[in-house]
This record gives sequence, structure tokens and C-alpha cells, in this order.
Amino acid sequence: MRVFAGGVTLLLGAVANAAPPGFEGVFPAGGQTGRRVEVKVSGKDLEKTSPQAWVSEPRIAALAGEKPKTFFLGIGPEVAAGPYLMRLHTRDGVTPPRIIEVGKFEEVPEKESNDALADVQAAGARMNVTFNGVLEKSGDVDTFAIRAQKGRVITLELHGYALGSPMDPAMRLLDAHGVEVAAGHDTHNLDPRIQHVPSADGALFVQVFAFAHPPAADVAFKGSANHIYRLIASDGPAKTAPADEPEALVIPTTIKGCIAKPNEEDAFIFTAKKGDDLQISACSREVRGTLDATLRVEDAGGKVLQQADDENGGLDPALRWKAPKDGTFKLVVADRFRQGSADHGYELSARPFAPSLKASLDTHAYRVEAGKSVEVKLGVKVDGKFEGKIQARATRLPAGVTAEPVEVPAKGGEVKLTLKAAAEAAESQAPFAVEIVTSAPDVVQIELASYTIPFTEPRGDLLITSDTHPWLGVAAKKP
Repeated sequence: MRVFAGGVTLLLGAVANAAPPGFEGVFPAGGQTGRRVEVKVSGKDLEKTSPQAWVSEPRIAALAGEKPKTFFLGIGPEVAAGPYLMRLHTRDGVTPPRIIEVGKFEEVPEKESNDALADVQAAGARMNVTFNGVLEKSGDVDTFAIRAQKGRVITLELHGYALGSPMDPAMRLLDAHGVEVAAGHDTHNLDPRIQHVPSADGALFVQVFAFAHPPAADVAFKGSANHIYRLIASDGPAKTAPADEPEALVIPTTIKGCIAKPNEEDAFIFTAKKGDDLQISACSREVRGTLDATLRVEDAGGKVLQQADDENGGLDPALRWKAPKDGTFKLVVADRFRQGSADHGYELSARPFAPSLKASLDTHAYRVEAGKSVEVKLGVKVDGKFEGKIQARATRLPAGVTAEPVEVPAKGGEVKLTLKAAAEAAESQAPFAVEIVTSAPDVVQIELASYTIPFTEPRGDLLITSDTHPWLGVAAKKP
């Protein structure tokens, strides 16, 4: 179960017919572990309000800066690198969350003008850094110098679309003469990723630009104050190729692999007894790989017993398989289009089947007036059969707000929770939780319901696609 960041914010007084602020961007969109960074937020009516900030990681302190629309993010040294969520809220409501990212490398802001190689000094080239940039206007191109070492693999990963920025970014890698040596576009979702092995020491140059999102007939480079991105430049030793022999699995297991070249397949051998009930999945999108994975189970003679492609509308396959007899079997992972590269990574999981459930909330935030109630709708999907009852309940509610648990049908479905605010409930803004609780003899299982991160016309996943911190605003009773 997750721990919630911050506490309930009590709000005294009332403003009639006001609306929550907008929140369209934050720059830079994160910072380095153990450091303090000043960020500037953009959005509608932020100048007219003094919003407070909430971050999903409690060890990231968000304090208002002295300048309008600025905050200081104090990132604790124990905060793990990765994406987190940030919201702005006032007494009138809360914004949808935006994604910020904590990195392990030094953070470097772009320095204008940096449109061309001539604007960037090779002497300032560096490696193992995170560049923070924004493509501020149409036609904008950002250029960065990186330090290359012969034989060390350079990895360039850009997060723009994945942060929720309205952009379709691309990038290319140039040598000192301006000749393109590598390029990337739409490697994962719409964001580019490049891996390159330099043949000599020296400076190389990365250029970042973007097309319109949502897509438009005009293919010119686009930009705006919200075309914000983070470019992680790192290097490391070249990896040795894995052996072609099938790898033996001991179930349960979770391992990482890669379809490194076109037409390649990864094969794994395992033993099972008749009736063994297994759940098997190959996740690439969750580990930001580009593999469009397929799965199949074969017997010792190579006969296909079961196979899977996309699961529930996603691009990652999963299957439930029962062993027809005692014996040795083969599990095969491949790319649907027979492609392969260092970016075609995946995580393979094989374990005994266990019932599971998933609960989805209808929105990211709710609002209730003191003395009234509001409904929370959620859809529950159940895979397998649970012994005992399944209940939905609201927890971490502010003082004066209550909700009776409701029973979930054994096969799942839509249920509604009613949040009731007492007439004397104080105004507040804070996250709460919706739990799905299953009970069986000596076993209690709790799953948190989640909402989908709001985003316009998704064409791929963000760094965070769902969250278990729905928001509740309690308003004063109207006279």
C-alpha cells in the first residue's frame, strides 16, 4: 500500500463562483536526487491565485518560491530516480496531475542560442548528464554537445511526450562536421531514443526538434512554452551477446531479456506437471522497450500448445496455460514484426496462476459540499475466483467525510461509493484512497483503485499512465 505525500490542507473562508487554476507545464520538469531545484509552472489564472503544490512522493518537498509561479522542489537523497506526479491546488479545486522526473545525473539547463553547431562549444561537451530544454517557438532546434569515448555505448533518451508535453519530438546525433551518424523518432510512444557506438574519442552533437501533436498536415518544426523535455545522455561498456542456447527457467521467475536483432527469438525451457496452472506475460511497454512481443508455449517436439499477442487492447501479451502432462516445455518470446535492436527489451514473468483484480476510477478528482454527498464510480475486473467477499471502501478521508463500504460482485462490474460530508465538515483539499478488499480464511488482500492520467489524444503511454491518489475537495456549505 502506498504512503500519501503531505496532509490535508484546511482552507478558511470562501470564494464564490471561482475555478481551480490551470496547470499546463513545469520547467525544468524535475531534478537530481538529493538536490533542490527551482521550477516555474505555467497555466491559466496562476497569476490570480496562490496555489499550493502536492507531490506524490512525500520525500519531495514543494514550497512556493518568492517569484510568482515558482516552486522549490527539495528532493531527498533517498528518493529513487524515476517519475512522480505534481498537482497544484487552491481552495477552489485541484489541477490534473503533471509528471516530474527525478534523475541520478547532474541536471544541465539549455543555454540559448543553441540552434546550430556553431552556437555550441565542443569544449563544454559532457556525458552522464540530464539536459533540460524547451522548444519555445515554431522552427526551434536545440543543440547539445556530448563527450564520446571510443567503444563506449552512448544512450540518448528523450522524455517529452512521456512527460505529457504536447509534442512529437525527434533527435539526431551529428559528428564535429555536422554529418548525421544516428537518428531517433517514435522509438517508444512518440519519444526518440538513440544508441550509438563511437569509433573515436571527441565531441558529438545532439539536436532536438519536434513536430505537432496532435498531428497536423504541416510537417514544420513546432514549439511553444509547453514543449518541455528532458534529455538523458549516458554511456557505458558494450554488452556481450547472449548465448543462443535456450535458458532454463525455474518457476516462479521474473527475468529481463532483449530481442537484439531482426528475426531473433528468445527460448526458455521449463518443466511442469500435469495440471500446473501458470500465468505468463512478456512486458515491454512497462520497461519502455519497443518490442511488440508475442508469446508461445511449445512441447518438447516443437508443437505450439498456446500462443498470445496483444492483451486487453495493449501491446504486451499474457496467457494462462495449464500443462497437459508431465514434461519439459519451451516458452518463446519474439517480435510480432520480426524486428530487433538494443531497444527491444522485455520483462518475462512466469508463475502459478493466482486470482487478481483491477479497479478503475471514473476521474482523477472529486468535490463535495459540506452537508452533501458525491458518488465515486469504479469498474472492477476480476480474473479468477476469490473465496469470500469483495468490498470497495474509501480510506484516508478528511475529518467530517464518511463512506459506507459496498460489496463488489464476485465476477466484477461497476460499483458506486457515496462520500458524505457532514454539515460541519471543514474546507479541505487532499488525496484519499479507494481500496478493494478481498477476504478468505486467514487471508486479506488489498488493492488500490486507480485513475488514468488525463491526456489529450494518447498515442502511447506516458512515464506514469495511472495513479492511486484520487483527490477530494471539500467546499463550505453555501449560505
